[in-house]
Amino acid sequence: MRRVLPALWLVLSACGAASAAWASAIPHSDLVPAVLEPAKPDEAPVLILAQRTIDRDWGPPEGAPPVARAPGILSEGGAMALSGLVPGAGQLYAGERSGLLFALAEIAGWTTHWLYTVDARRERARADQFVGIPADTASAWSYERWQQAGSGRDLGPLETLYAGDREAFYNLITRDPSYIDGWAGPDRGATRSDFQHLRDLSDGSQERVRTSDKLVFLNHIVAAFDALRAARIHNLPLRRNLELHIHSSWHGSGPTMTAMIERRF
Repeated sequence: MRRVLPALWLVLSACGAASAAWASAIPHSDLVPAVLEPAKPDEAPVLILAQRTIDRDWGPPEGAPPVARAPGILSEGGAMALSGLVPGAGQLYAGERSGLLFALAEIAGWTTHWLYTVDARRERARADQFVGIPADTASAWSYERWQQAGSGRDLGPLETLYAGDREAFYNLITRDPSYIDGWAGPDRGATRSDFQHLRDLSDGSQERVRTSDKLVFLNHIVAAFDALRAARIHNLPLRRNLELHIHSSWHGSGPTMTAMIERRF
């Protein structure tokens, strides 16, 4: 190592001296003749040094009119708003047939909402018809029957509750054991259970209505963001003259996705 370092130092020194001697041997006028001695009128100029010009686009100057949108560019916000209002419209605007799936889901959601609403009202009407009016002695539950079963019972609060909130009244006479004397039939407990069963059917249908409403709302949210994705992918530039287009669809065998790269010349 002690011998290699001095030898390396000598080689570097010799190279530096040789390059300095070579530079001093060339006349200065040969290096930059265009600066020291301009070409004569009858002589062609000799190009010694050249620099490549680099152009950069820094955008339009201040006060310039807005640049027109490139053809084929979609409005991402518009696609999101379209599917937010009408699920599937934004996807169709972006050229994706998957919008039909969101539209079908919207139709199915509202159809389910309507069917379960009708079912809930029908079951509630059957329950109301079964229990009858409490002021009628022939009803499944009556004021007179309940009052005669025990002395000193006040009908005032019950009548007020029935007139103001029938749902609360029905919940009271079915869940509170102290009101079982008002039910008709040899087995009063069975009569009360039949009425509660009809109410449970109506409540179950009403719960399905709320579930379908949540699914419809979720369909709007998912469709809106999926439309934003579809429009953004459509506008995604890979290069200045190269664009990527992705289309998703649904066939009988399942979902499919097609990617296409478009290059413009």
